[in-house]
Amino acid sequence: MSLDTQFLTMVIMFSSGVYLGMVMDTFKRFEPLWKSNLIMRYSFEILFWILQGLVLFYFLFLANQGELRLYIVLAVVCGYAAYQALFRETYKKVLERLIKIISGLIRFITRVVTVFIVRPVRFIVITIMKLILLLWTTLLAIILFLFKILLYPFQLIGRITWKLMPKNVKKYLLDVAGFYSKMKNIILKWWGIIQQKRR
Repeated sequence: MSLDTQFLTMVIMFSSGVYLGMVMDTFKRFEPLWKSNLIMRYSFEILFWILQGLVLFYFLFLANQGELRLYIVLAVVCGYAAYQALFRETYKKVLERLIKIISGLIRFITRVVTVFIVRPVRFIVITIMKLILLLWTTLLAIILFLFKILLYPFQLIGRITWKLMPKNVKKYLLDVAGFYSKMKNIILKWWGIIQQKRR
C-alpha cells in the first residue's frame, strides 16, 4: 500500500471516527422515544451497530479495498476522541436547532394540510351526506304523500261499503278476521317452538 493510499486511509478513517461520534449522539438523542420498550430498545441497538459497522467497512473499502491494520483502528479512535473533545457540544447544539426547525416545519405542514385539505374535504363530505339524506327524506315524504292520495279513494269506498253493510255481515267478517288472527298466532307460536327444539 503506497504512502498516498495510507494517508488517504488515515484521513477517511479519522473522519469515520468523527462520523461515528455524531451518529452515536444522534442515536442517543432519539433513544427516549423507544427506550421504554425493551424489545425495540435492543433491536434498535443491534441494528444501529450493524449498520455502523457496514458503513465503516464501506469507507475502509473505498480507501484501501478493505485492508484492515492497527493504525486504521487508531485513526478511527482518534477521530472519535477529536469529535468528543472539539465538535461534540457544537454538533449537539446544531442537532437541537435542526430538530426544532424540522419539528416546526412538520407542525406547519400539518396545520396547512389540516386547514386547506382535511377540513375542506371533511366539510364537503359532510355537506354531501346531509344533502343526500335531505333528498332521500324529501323523496320518501313525496312518495308517502302520493301513496296516501292514491289510497284515499279506496279507503273512502271501503268506509262507505262498511257503513252500508248489514250488521250480520259485519259480525261475520269480524269473526273471520279474528279466527285468522288466532290461527296466525298459533302457527307462529308452534313455529317458534320447533325452531327452539332444532337449536
